[in-house]
Amino acid sequence: MRSPADSLPTPLLSIIIVSYNVSAIMRDCLLSIHEQTSIPHEIIIVDNASPDDSCAMVEREFPQCLLIKNAQNQGFARANNQGLAIARGRMTLFLNPDTIILDNALDKLCALLDAHEAWGMLGPHTFNADGASTQATALHHPTLLRAFYLHIPVWRLVPFWKPAVLGEYIPRGSEAVDVVKGSCMLMRTAEAREIGGMNEAYFMYSEEIDLCEAVRKRGKTVFYTREASIIHLGGASTAAVSQEMAVHLLRSLKKFFERSYPASPLALQSLRALLIIGSLWRGALWNVLALLGVKREEAWEKVRIHRAMVHWLWTDFS
Repeated sequence: MRSPADSLPTPLLSIIIVSYNVSAIMRDCLLSIHEQTSIPHEIIIVDNASPDDSCAMVEREFPQCLLIKNAQNQGFARANNQGLAIARGRMTLFLNPDTIILDNALDKLCALLDAHEAWGMLGPHTFNADGASTQATALHHPTLLRAFYLHIPVWRLVPFWKPAVLGEYIPRGSEAVDVVKGSCMLMRTAEAREIGGMNEAYFMYSEEIDLCEAVRKRGKTVFYTREASIIHLGGASTAAVSQEMAVHLLRSLKKFFERSYPASPLALQSLRALLIIGSLWRGALWNVLALLGVKREEAWEKVRIHRAMVHWLWTDFS
């Protein structure tokens, strides 16, 4: 690891990027930061033992970046906290490597956060990979009812009806939200450290929900803005290990509900039942599609994912 030099000017913004096996995509992200960011900033890359040439690419093409090379995968939350520990900027941006910065978005985000003391977390408008369609950029706080609608989507059987309680959504305009997506989250560095950074109980997934909840418990607002935009490709570092990542998602959701309903074992078992029923249902539907030859390769992969999820829920969920 190369530590920040004391002689360098103090940056306004520290950008923390956790990488795993995303060399080509991260190169595009770093180039977009260079081209679209004029405020003083530093980039801290925490690599979780990537098997590709991610570290070599950074050292060769972006030597100005600070690079932490983990000998093993530390998980998303812990790796971000490694970056937070050495961040020198007054503000810290947690940024996914599969993102592209558009139209000086980071300059705009920092100016907005500076102008609104009541905001403790700020997230941008997010486009899908096509650069035109909008990606769900905010989340509602998870509840059992929302888990029911998400994992047992009976609402799909009713034309033209989609309940507002579903998890991810696109805000109608710049507004306060429960949670901004973890692909791009801006905070004041001091406040992020006072909170303790990301909760390392989560290896991957749900850490942004926990962090936004911690911000709101401090009396600060989590805000989504349409005045700054990025592109988020989505899932780039987890595509090759989708079964494992699906189980990590369930494990993180379980941990979040354990913290949200500490005195209610019934709530946790209700969540388990919902997840089992939802995975069996979806797995069966994908199995039918596979047997019919519809999206055969994708369908069989979905069957394997749901099989892994049911196995974990049935044997390891406790």
